[in-house]
Amino acid sequence: MPPPNVTGTLHVGHALTMAVQDALVRSLRLDGTEVLYAPGTDHAGLGTYAAVRRATGFRPELPPDERVRAWAEQHRGLISGQLRELGLGCDWDAELHTLDPDYRTLVDGTFRRLGEAGLLYRQARISPWCPSCRSTVPDVEQSAAEARVPVALLALKLAGRPHVLELPAVEELWGAVAVAVPTGHPASGGTAALPTLRWELPALAAPVEAPRLVVPALREADRELAEAHGLPCPELLDAGGRSLVGTPPEPDGLTGLAGLSREELREATVARFRLRRTTRPVRVVSCGLCGTELTTRRGYQWYLRLPELLGPVREALDSGTLRIGPAAVEREARHWLDTARDWCVSRQIAWGQPIPALVCDACPRWAPSPPEGAAREATGRPDCPVCPDCGTPLRPETDVFDTWFNSAHWPLAVTAREGADPDGRPVPASLMTSGRDILFFWFVRLLAVGTFVRGRPPVEEIWLHGLVLDEHGRKMSKSRGNVLTLADGLAEHGRDVLRAALLSACREAEDVRLRPELFTAQAAVRSAAVELAALVAAGTGGPVPGPGPDREPDAVEHHCRRAARHARAEVRRHLTARRFDRATEAVTHFAAHVLRRYLRLRSTTGAAAVTRALLLDVATVYEPFMPDAADRLRRAAECRPGAVWEVDAALADAVAAVVGAAREAERLHGVTGYPRGEPVAVDAADPAVRRLLGTAWLPHLGGVPLSPAASRPERGFTVHVPGFRDVRLWLPDGAARAVRRDGRRRLRRLMQTRRRLAQRLGQLAAPAGGDEAGAGAAVARQELRARLARAEQDTHELRLFMKAAREAQGRTSPPASRRPDAAART
Repeated sequence: MPPPNVTGTLHVGHALTMAVQDALVRSLRLDGTEVLYAPGTDHAGLGTYAAVRRATGFRPELPPDERVRAWAEQHRGLISGQLRELGLGCDWDAELHTLDPDYRTLVDGTFRRLGEAGLLYRQARISPWCPSCRSTVPDVEQSAAEARVPVALLALKLAGRPHVLELPAVEELWGAVAVAVPTGHPASGGTAALPTLRWELPALAAPVEAPRLVVPALREADRELAEAHGLPCPELLDAGGRSLVGTPPEPDGLTGLAGLSREELREATVARFRLRRTTRPVRVVSCGLCGTELTTRRGYQWYLRLPELLGPVREALDSGTLRIGPAAVEREARHWLDTARDWCVSRQIAWGQPIPALVCDACPRWAPSPPEGAAREATGRPDCPVCPDCGTPLRPETDVFDTWFNSAHWPLAVTAREGADPDGRPVPASLMTSGRDILFFWFVRLLAVGTFVRGRPPVEEIWLHGLVLDEHGRKMSKSRGNVLTLADGLAEHGRDVLRAALLSACREAEDVRLRPELFTAQAAVRSAAVELAALVAAGTGGPVPGPGPDREPDAVEHHCRRAARHARAEVRRHLTARRFDRATEAVTHFAAHVLRRYLRLRSTTGAAAVTRALLLDVATVYEPFMPDAADRLRRAAECRPGAVWEVDAALADAVAAVVGAAREAERLHGVTGYPRGEPVAVDAADPAVRRLLGTAWLPHLGGVPLSPAASRPERGFTVHVPGFRDVRLWLPDGAARAVRRDGRRRLRRLMQTRRRLAQRLGQLAAPAGGDEAGAGAAVARQELRARLARAEQDTHELRLFMKAAREAQGRTSPPASRRPDAAART
């Protein structure tokens, strides 16, 4: 289980992830596979820190650090309760948290190994900084948007020619030490005059497209340029975004700038120099956690050489040792594997796991923190080691790990307790699933860290689903008011319906739109199981203790039980292929076309014929998606003795033919409109089917009553039941025109389906992705061929259907010479 962040409570996006996992876990356990499904929570580092700062009303009496700890503990309990309320089949004894002692020991050990391998380094850089969170914020956790903001206009003179700079962040004037001009510009090597400010700055050649200010406090390239020319590198803002401008550049300038906020400094700068302003659309970069506009700050940070770590991951993916799906997610994963940059793994907050290192404030030198009580060799004093390069005393690092570095150890921590393989290495996790939005944040990084630690990927397969959107296809947002929390979803729909509805729309990596009809359809599926359980309980007056001989199952039991086993096999097959929508479709089909008809029959003929074996088989169909409904069916099975019996395939086939006739009679009633109470005659070549046509339950099998062929109409025609060519329905000749019209519509749809399947089969004939892609497409090609064969068989049967209707229509149509239009032409 990907550990939910303790930043808040769960929403339906979490519910989709957990429903995907729980369906797989329950399906495997039904087949006798032993599965470890470990729950847990993530401390979320900077995210939790920002959430607590926003929640000003939460425990204000506590110190800041204690507030964060209290928040995390409270939300750990809330999240654990919500996971239990969702009905997950987790191994709760294996529950983990990313700040547990054993977990922290594992992370510290990886840190030391990375340092020994030369894959971790400490360096002073100018990094994006959030003055609200007071921490560095990497690119992947930033939010950029276009906004129309005031832009100051600054006049320059370069080589005697006027030039205007647009400054969205006008406060950078106080940190400007030069003007960068393109290489070969006439002003290169001279000075740039700023008449409005009465300043002159050196003009330096640099790889820029247009002149701009050189501000060492904002850009690393500007700092290198300034240092190369011996220019100062003044700082503009402190860690909280307050001004560090102590005195103006000229003696009679404005005073009192120190300590101003960034916005106040901007206004003071515009007022001081009387700069003109205009409004322009500007790209504003903000902190993705708190929304504060980012600035920059120079300081020592910890970096992991991620591209080097990802080389073995790429090899594992190419060799098939690691599988990532669906195909669109694999393509995106390969992009990240090829374009990843060094990863900043340090954050400047108090909440999290401290980096176990001793650092030097004067240089990048560092050393791993020795174990408690160990002697330190630097000075002989255990509390005061010194830097071997510059002699500066080393101090314990105060930064904490990026939460993604910490949580990258999750599969390692979960599977560490499961023993080792024959090579002595811990076994990898079999499967991890989540939303595709954290592909790089988490999965690419955990693959890099886990492969380094274990020598092979920490997981065999990764499968990522899409995001959950509202019914209009919009991303859920609190500002829009369209967020559906897990608590609201459970209260409105119940956990069975909520889980099944989400899975029914989970197609590959497509986003899930929460349309109301999803919940309506799955509520109907669940009600079929609940009604069957209630029917059995009502018919017996409660559970019957102790085993006893079961009555002989009738023909309908054989048919329904085989259909349940077939549905279970379909569910298993689709879940193995990670087609969750098709798996729920198999359950929906079983409930609508088998279980509903069975319920209608048993409610009329009595529930005494319902067997324990059937109830247990139906429970296995529902178990992966609707565990509560499955539990009701199992409890209802306790009301029945437990005799063992096997399905009679021949008898089940005969009942399936009769059921197929009932379904086709209901469909044709809607097409032709003949009276519902008028029986439809059924004829069959199979003696077993003919015997069933005389049973007492036959008239109650469907919404349209059936009768043996002896009661067929005097003038009528027969049509074959789809899928059962030896079973025919007798219809009056007057229905022929409507039947032919319906047949033409169905034939057009079938031809379109055949063309579409043939086109898709042709696209998969020559895969372009190499042997691995060809092996992955083999299953898809086999399924497409089977569907195309079924469509061709349906087309053949439909042509026979239309031939019979055409002959019947010819018997009922008047001769051409007697038609009114023919007489008029004569």
